[in-house]
Amino acid sequence: MTLDIGAIIADAVMILSLVRDPVSYFRPYRNYFVAIYATFLGFPNADLVSIFFSQPLQPFLLRVAAQSLITSGCTIAAIWGYLATKLYLYPEPFSLRRILANPHRPIFLLYLIYLVPMILGIAVGWSYPPAIYLDPSIQVTYVLQGITLPSVTIGPLLLAIGASIVVAFTVYPFTVLTRLRSEIKDKEVRGALKVFTLAFSAIAVALMLSISLSSFGYSIRGSANFLSVILIIVAVRAFRKPTFLKSFLGVVPSLESSPAVSHTDQTILIYRESDEKYGPISRYLMDGISQQNRVVYFHDGEESLVRDGLSQQGIDVRHYMLNGFLRFFPLGTIYQTRGALDSTPIDLCQQLATEARILGKEGLRIVLDYDDFTVRPLQKFVEHLIDSRWTSPDHYIHLLMAFDSTAFHGDASAFSRLKSKIRVLDLSESLDVFSKTVGLSHKEMAGGKILVEYDPQSDYERVLKSLLAEAASNFERTVIFTRKDSPIYPLAQKQPGSKIFILTHRVSYPKMESENKVLLPAYDSSLLLDALNKTIEAYAGGSFSIVFDNISHFIFTLGPERSYSLVRQALEMMVSNRITAIFLLNSGAHDTKTKSTFENMFDIELVCTTGARAPEVRRKMSVAG
Repeated sequence: MTLDIGAIIADAVMILSLVRDPVSYFRPYRNYFVAIYATFLGFPNADLVSIFFSQPLQPFLLRVAAQSLITSGCTIAAIWGYLATKLYLYPEPFSLRRILANPHRPIFLLYLIYLVPMILGIAVGWSYPPAIYLDPSIQVTYVLQGITLPSVTIGPLLLAIGASIVVAFTVYPFTVLTRLRSEIKDKEVRGALKVFTLAFSAIAVALMLSISLSSFGYSIRGSANFLSVILIIVAVRAFRKPTFLKSFLGVVPSLESSPAVSHTDQTILIYRESDEKYGPISRYLMDGISQQNRVVYFHDGEESLVRDGLSQQGIDVRHYMLNGFLRFFPLGTIYQTRGALDSTPIDLCQQLATEARILGKEGLRIVLDYDDFTVRPLQKFVEHLIDSRWTSPDHYIHLLMAFDSTAFHGDASAFSRLKSKIRVLDLSESLDVFSKTVGLSHKEMAGGKILVEYDPQSDYERVLKSLLAEAASNFERTVIFTRKDSPIYPLAQKQPGSKIFILTHRVSYPKMESENKVLLPAYDSSLLLDALNKTIEAYAGGSFSIVFDNISHFIFTLGPERSYSLVRQALEMMVSNRITAIFLLNSGAHDTKTKSTFENMFDIELVCTTGARAPEVRRKMSVAG
C-alpha cells in the first residue's frame, strides 16, 4: 500500500513537472507522456481499491478496479505505440486520420495490427463477465504487507490477451525504434532510444508478471507499480535530453539573433563546463588577432588555468602576450567589490580602447569570463551588461561575455531581457549540433573537404543551417558563394559574420554591394578563384568555412571539364586544416560517372535523401582512420 501511494505521488509530481517543462523542443511530445502518466494512475489506484474494499467484500468495486487496470494498460500501450510510430515517421506528420486514409501503407498497417490486442482487451474486460470473476474462496496474499484478502481473478481468455499485449507492447516499439537507431549516428541519441525502449519493455513484463501472480494467489502489484513509475521517469528523462531532442527531431538553433537585438558588438556565451568554453573563445581570440585587434581577457579564476585552456586549443599565449596582442586581468580588477555595480568596468574598457588606438591596433576585443559570477538582483546585473557604453559607435570595441550555464538560473525574465538585447550563444544547443547528428566530432569536421549530395526534395537546407549554426557557435567565420535565387541565400544572410559572394549576370567584374556582400560574375571562374584566394589570405589567422552553392550550377553553365578544374583549383587553395570546405551537388541532376568524378576529390560525402532524418556519411579511409 505504501508503494502504491508512493507511485501516485511520484506520478503526480512528474505530471506537474511535464506541464511546466520550459523546453520548447519537448512540448510537441509532452502531452503524450502526460497522458501516459495520467493513465498509469489507474494501476496504483486499482490496487488500493482492491485492498480497501476486500473487507467487507465489495464485488462491484473490485470488478471495476480490475477493468480500470486493464483499460489503463491497454491505453498506455496504444499511446506508446503511437508515439513510437510518430517518431519513426518524423518529420512526416502522423495522425489517425492519415492511417484511415491509407491503411495499406506498411507502417500504418503494422500499427493497426499492433492495436488489435489492446482493443480486444478493453472490449473483453468490460463486456465479457467470465473474463473477470470473483470467488470468495480465492484468497490473494500481498507479499510485502503480509496480509491475505479476497480478490478478483483474471480468466484464461483475458490472460491470453494480456500476454499478447505484452508481446506487442515490447516487440513493436522496440523494432521500430531499433530501426531508428540504425539510421542515427549520434551515440547519445542512440543511447536515449535504447533506454526508453528497454524501460517500456521492462514495464510491460513487470505489470504482466504481477497480474499473473495474482491468479496464483500472490500479489506484488504495489512493487510493480512503483517500479513502473520509476522506469517511466527514466524513459522521459532520456527523451527530454537536449541532445536527443535536437539531433533526433531535427531541431537546429536559429542563426540570427532576435530582431530586437541592438547590441551587435556584444555576444553572450553560455557554457556547461569550463573546458568546453576554450574552443569558441580561442577562435574568437584568433579571429581578433588576425584582424590586428588587441585582445584583453578578464578571468574569474586562476590565470594559469585560463592559459592552459587556451594553449590546449593551439594558442601560443606567450608569443601573443610578448607581441602586445593579448593581455590578462583578474575580473576583480573591474569588479573590486563583489555584489556592487558601478561604471568602473565600462570606464576601464573605454580606457583600454584608447590605449589600443594609440598602439595602432585595428580594434579591441574584450573577453569577460564571468564563470558563475553575477550580481543580485539579476535584473540590475542584466541592465549593467546591456549598457550601450560598453561599446563604441565606430564598432572599434567588441565584447564576449562568457557565463556558466547556472549563472542566470532563478530569473527567467532577466535572462529573456538579456537575450532581447544581446546575441546569446548557448553551447549546449549549438556547439556540435551538426557534427553529432552525422556521427562526427567538430574536430573531425573542421578542416575537412565535404561534398553534400542532395535531393532537392530532401531537407538539405536544414542540414546546411545546422552546419552554419555550429560554425557560428564555434566563432568560425563563413564564406558563402551562392545565388540570390538559391534556397541557401536566406540562410547565408542570417549567418553572423558571414561574407557572401553573390554569383550574378548583372556585373562583369567584382562589385561591393554592402560590407559583407560582393557581386561576382557568374561565369568567370578566374575572378571567382581570385576572390577565394584573397579571402583565404584575409582570414589566414583563424578557422573558417567556405560553402560553394553549388557544383551543379557550374556544370550546367561552364561544362563538366571547366567545373572540375574550378573545384580542383579551389580545393588546392584550401589545403589548410583551418579551412572547412563544403560543396553542394544535386545528385539527381547528373549521371553516375559525373558524380563519381567529383566525389573522388572530397574527404567526406554527406548524402541527403528524401525522408532521411540525417544525411548518410561516407568517409575516405584517410579520414576515417
